[in-house]
Amino acid sequence: MGVFDKLKDLQKMRKEGRALQSSLAKEVLVGASKDGNFKVSIDGNQNVLRVEISDAIVGNKHLLEQDAKDAFARALDALKKLMASKFSSFLKE
Repeated sequence: MGVFDKLKDLQKMRKEGRALQSSLAKEVLVGASKDGNFKVSIDGNQNVLRVEISDAIVGNKHLLEQDAKDAFARALDALKKLMASKFSSFLKE
C-alpha cells in the first residue's frame, strides 16, 4: 500500500468520523435519578441540553446533590452504550 493509498484511507476515516460525530449530535439521552426527581438530557456529544428538578427536592440540598449525580451517571452510561453501538456498526462498514 502506497503513501497515497494511506492518505485516501485517512481521508475516508476522517469523513466517516465527522459523519459519526454529526449523527451522535442528533441523539438525545435522558438520565433520571432513581426517584425521578432529577432529570438531565444530553446529546451524543456530551452537551447538556436540559436539567429538570422536581419541587419535591428543591429544599433538600443533600438529596438534590445525590439525585443530580445519579441522573448524570445514568445519562453518561446511556451515552457510552450508544457510542459503543455506533462505533461497532462504524467499524463493520
